[in-house]
Amino acid sequence: MTKNYFQKIQNFLKSPDFLKSVLVTFGIVVPVLIGLKVEQLPYFLSISIGVFLTSSSDVPGSRKHKSIGILIASAIAVLSTIIVTYAAANLYLLLPVMAILIFGISYISVYGFRASLISFAGLLAIVLSFAHQQIGATIFINAMFIGIGGLWYLLLSSLFHPFLQKRQINNNLTECFQLTARYIQIRGKLAIAKQDEKQLKNDLYDLQVNINAIHESLRELLLNERQSSGFSNYKRKQLLIFIELIDILELSMANPANYEKINTLFKNQLHFVSPFIDLVFKLSNRLEEMAVTLQKGRKLEHRDDLEPMIQKCRDSIQVYVQEIKLPKAREGALLLHNLLDYEENQLQKIQSVERIFYDLENRESVGLKSKEGKQFITQQDYDPSILKENFSFKSPIFKHAARLTIAMLLGFGIGTYFSLNNTYWILLTIVVIMRPGYTLTKERSKHRLYGTLIGAAIAAVIVLITQNSYVYAVLSILSLTMALSFIQKNYRTSSIFVTTSIVFIYALINPDAFEVIQYRVIDTLIGASIAFGAGSLLWPAWESDSIKTSIIQTLRANRKYLNEINRFYHQSEGLTDYKLARKEAFLEMGNLNAAFQRMSQEPKSHQENLSQINEIVGLNHTFLAASAALGTFILNRKNDEVSEDFEIILKTVDTNLRQGLQTLLQKAQTENVAAEKLQEAYQHLEERFENLVAIRTKELEKEELKPIDPEFRKNLQASRLITDQLKWLVTISGNLKRVVKSLEEDSSR
Repeated sequence: MTKNYFQKIQNFLKSPDFLKSVLVTFGIVVPVLIGLKVEQLPYFLSISIGVFLTSSSDVPGSRKHKSIGILIASAIAVLSTIIVTYAAANLYLLLPVMAILIFGISYISVYGFRASLISFAGLLAIVLSFAHQQIGATIFINAMFIGIGGLWYLLLSSLFHPFLQKRQINNNLTECFQLTARYIQIRGKLAIAKQDEKQLKNDLYDLQVNINAIHESLRELLLNERQSSGFSNYKRKQLLIFIELIDILELSMANPANYEKINTLFKNQLHFVSPFIDLVFKLSNRLEEMAVTLQKGRKLEHRDDLEPMIQKCRDSIQVYVQEIKLPKAREGALLLHNLLDYEENQLQKIQSVERIFYDLENRESVGLKSKEGKQFITQQDYDPSILKENFSFKSPIFKHAARLTIAMLLGFGIGTYFSLNNTYWILLTIVVIMRPGYTLTKERSKHRLYGTLIGAAIAAVIVLITQNSYVYAVLSILSLTMALSFIQKNYRTSSIFVTTSIVFIYALINPDAFEVIQYRVIDTLIGASIAFGAGSLLWPAWESDSIKTSIIQTLRANRKYLNEINRFYHQSEGLTDYKLARKEAFLEMGNLNAAFQRMSQEPKSHQENLSQINEIVGLNHTFLAASAALGTFILNRKNDEVSEDFEIILKTVDTNLRQGLQTLLQKAQTENVAAEKLQEAYQHLEERFENLVAIRTKELEKEELKPIDPEFRKNLQASRLITDQLKWLVTISGNLKRVVKSLEEDSSR
């Protein structure tokens, strides 16, 4: 227990979040120390403020994107400071200036995540402009030093970029190993699940969201860096590992129908399945070991216990056939053989990763040309027309900008009317809490309040114990570092350290620290109340209003993925297009999962058609998994002849998805594939399987113990697998169409 605790602390101290927070704290503290030394603290304090403002825009990515983001954030901070400070002399001028600036700066968030952080820097600059009023030429001097602070941080960020980038990639790969291992583990549990199957599936959906986020981050870090500066051998290995992990995820997703059949066929004979489940867990554990190895920078220990487990699975199939006897055992034996093939493929992928760890994988090409690699990065569109397209109350960002503007003006009005000390703390609370979505705003309001109260209590105890200014100085620096470390991943903890840092800084200036604590708590309560009230009452962004868009995008992505599988089956080329379609399908599925999670946390009065949407999420996930299974099968059997029956069934699946889309988009319905043709296609596939079974039966009649030819067994497996997968896809797509139609009918009532 103690060992795990210290390990977590060690991992945290090595994390990129902590290392970046140390860098930012260094950038803030150094100017303050220089200002004290030369007795020009006010000017050098502005440099520290510039560092603090611009550091928020420094998120993982290429050096170019980071540098441009920091420079833009710095420029917006400087201009906002000048404009607000000048307007502050006249209240009637200040209010419209604040309204225009707050709305305009918030609105640039339409350009994505990095833009939203640049926007945050500008909003913080507006808030901090009220901390110390300037007049005359000092306004420009103060703004100039804020700009210098931005350049100082740009220098620090550029110098430490290679080190932080390496740490970020390493950390993300470690997390990718852990999440993929967890995914495989839950897949294994689903095979033997009884009561907790629903919870396991929900865990799987949550994992999909987290895995998608990690994959997107790694694509940005690895592929963008590759294009800008080429690849070292170390980064080439990292990309190879990442590519293998994506394939491992697809393989683990590709077997839901098998797992569900296991529960049916082997309900009372789980001892035949146990070796397979043990192997799944062992494969998951191996990925966990790789994660630990990568995290600690150790050499991967060699394991030779996986191959014997494969043999145990083969033995289990033989015992099953001997005990149950053919033909009764045939379906179960084929299912176990398919499961074994999957686990052997998964083992091969994991062994490929092992070879990379052992430096035995020495491929000059990593399988992606520069232009191909660029396609896998989700590019942000910066077209000015996006501003015009979003300039209406249909846009969540437009509504958020309007909501935030009114909330901040209200907070400023309350602080001014009641002559509250440090009114800008109310504004600061509103800025950091309010988000476009109701759920996140509610969560941050709660966490901010709890964090502030806990932080105030901790600070009060320390102030009672000691009045030593050196202790306050050290604690304020440590608190600031910890607050910046947790700000992205644990906002409540971050709020605790933000509060203690502010109290200790003010305690250095003002002996009455309890007065600071009192005002801090009051201002936080006011700010959190305004933020939550505005998020609930002013054009709230309920997920029920937008989740249909997520469903539409998911259905489109699934159609595209299915069409790419079909195209690849015909042409056996264009693997990049196949992988791009797979990536989009995975991302859209993750986005739908996340939207449903947010919806389920909203007030029940706004959870319209929750059970139907939950069913759609589950069906979409199952459909994507079944498509992945079909795709994996086709990738391994490229040279098979494509039958007309395959085309008819796949056309039926596509028609079901298309009709579901047309229902949501309120368009005319495409004509169904004739039921007779579909049944005839099913019959032909079953006949092929039965013909193969008949051949095998005749062999056994002549020689009862004659071993099956490996190639013949593969054909038998393939025939059963392709028939089951195609039927399964038709069933799932048909259910999707039905539930979507029901959802649309209920919504229109």
